[in-house]
Formats: sequence, structure tokens, C-alpha cells
Amino acid sequence: MIAMGFGENLDLAVREALRSAISLICNQTGMTAANAYTLCSVAADVRITQLVNVTTGAHVMIPKSVFPPARPE
Repeated sequence: MIAMGFGENLDLAVREALRSAISLICNQTGMTAANAYTLCSVAADVRITQLVNVTTGAHVMIPKSVFPPARPE
């Protein structure tokens, strides 16, 4: 699972990417925002997407293996 964030500086980009990751986790799994935040703190990697332009970017990567398998409907 990958969430992206962009901002005027790297701190803002990382903050936006983390917020996007938390929202994505909540929407995909039904977790609370607090539990999604906790999951990100132990399982997510933050990487720099873009530094050379005016807008900087970051992405948060969370391995699929930390989520339970999807149930068939």
C-alpha cells in the first residue's frame, strides 16, 4: 500500500503522506485512525519522491503482509 504527499517542504510532504496513509488504511480495513497511526509507526517506510522542484514529495509504503487476508464476499 502506498500513499503520496506533496508540500512546500519535506516536513509538509511527509505529514501529508502519513495523513493519506492513515486515511487509506481506515477506508480499506475499517481500522480507527488511532490504530492506523500506530500501524504506520511500526510498519511504514517513508521515502522521498521529489526534491528537485518547487514542490517536494514523499510516499509512505506499508507492506501488504501486515494486513489480514481479504475475506471472500
